[in-house]
Amino acid sequence: MKKVMIHALLLCCTQLFAQNNKPVPVFYEIFVRSFADGNGDGIGDLKGITQKLDYLQQLGVGGLWLTPFHSSPTYHKYDVVDYYSIDPEYGTLDDFKELLTQAHKRNIKVVMDLVVNHTSSRHPWFINACDGKVPYVNYYVWSDTAKAKGWYNNLKNPQQKYYGFFWEQMPDLNFDNPEVENEVLKIASFWLDKGIDGFRLDAAQHIYEPHEPEKNMRWWTKFNKHVKKINPDAYIIGEVWNKDSLVAAYLKDGMDACFNFDLSSAIIRSVSTSKAEDLVEKLMTMHALYSSYNPMYTDAIFVTNHDQDRFASILNQDIMRVKQAVALLFSLPGMPFLYYGEEIGMLGKFPDELRREPFLWSRQSPFNTSWEKPQHTTIATVEPVDAQMTNEQSLFAYYKKWIKLRNDMPFLSLGKLSKTNKMYDGCFAYELHYLQNKYLIIHRLAQGEVKFDLPRRHALLYQQNAKLSGRGALLSTGGVVIMKLN
Repeated sequence: MKKVMIHALLLCCTQLFAQNNKPVPVFYEIFVRSFADGNGDGIGDLKGITQKLDYLQQLGVGGLWLTPFHSSPTYHKYDVVDYYSIDPEYGTLDDFKELLTQAHKRNIKVVMDLVVNHTSSRHPWFINACDGKVPYVNYYVWSDTAKAKGWYNNLKNPQQKYYGFFWEQMPDLNFDNPEVENEVLKIASFWLDKGIDGFRLDAAQHIYEPHEPEKNMRWWTKFNKHVKKINPDAYIIGEVWNKDSLVAAYLKDGMDACFNFDLSSAIIRSVSTSKAEDLVEKLMTMHALYSSYNPMYTDAIFVTNHDQDRFASILNQDIMRVKQAVALLFSLPGMPFLYYGEEIGMLGKFPDELRREPFLWSRQSPFNTSWEKPQHTTIATVEPVDAQMTNEQSLFAYYKKWIKLRNDMPFLSLGKLSKTNKMYDGCFAYELHYLQNKYLIIHRLAQGEVKFDLPRRHALLYQQNAKLSGRGALLSTGGVVIMKLN
């Protein structure tokens, strides 16, 4: 047993998710405004999420990522006015506590979006800063001479400009000021004390300018130490959309994981072209690099999220290719994140509001949130979840099956990716090494059937769109086989 535990820890995961040789959970991203309305006002809220926890448990997810729920003037809430409150549209602190209590009863972890690169221009700190009040004037980044993009006039003092990387109503905080750092640490402490299980760090690479990554990493290392002192099992995941060498540096002391945007693109490209090309080699190189910085890192894998066109739209609702993307996601090592509604094939394309349309619950009462009129996901384009839950051939059933496979087979989460020594024409094939065992996974990406010989000694664990006889196999389009090599 000692060898098992040591190996599991070395393989990948934070202590929170790799204890007792269990697989890491599948996380579910919820855009709060769109998911479920608990009080009948047409806006998704925390009560609505609590009411749908049984649905999420039935799906098999073990973690939630909640997009921002702090007080904010915008629909998306990525510009915070008060870090210590719940936006009244979404509920109260008591609603939040009840959500955590009920989620934890179901063994579901909850991670919150933490947005500290910037505040809202309506935050009291910024209002006071524009008036030149101490200490708040030093909470933000100012210049009397800057003319480049991202600098905006202080309306109270037109000769003075403030910096806002994303938008003039999102002024950047000044992390060269220790008081700002302490404010953010206090915010983290507050939510950890409330019982949150971790943080998704928005715009993590933009705390300082992109040409100052060392300063970014210095700050996140300080943040990590503070969080882990309060809760050693807290999970910290960063949004760092950049080249591998830079992402890796954030994993050393600052974060448990960063989202794998390159894999997101590769999955869609692979199923679109029916070719995985050198994906295994690229992932192995990436994993080796990340492990050299943090042997316990977790690869946060996903297909699309709230900032991207939904992949069912990108793939033109080709159900075979959609299912291939799902199978690839759930059979690669790491911690999978699925975006709300992907399990029923929700659609969405830019602008952002239409990537975040209301969840489609039933044919009789399709949407219980109504803040945005759906243009992509409607009764005419997508089968609602209540119908899919009773259809064994539905996309929902497919997601549920793969999540169960992942929960039942720890090697899919924890295995070390390795190349296989045999070529499988038109397929994406690789091995996962876990403990003392080796597992072979083969996906048929190309159209049509392919025949191949099975390994001499193997134990079949899963098959789909496959015919196996003796040592021979016939794999059809969309087929998958998973076997243990003896």
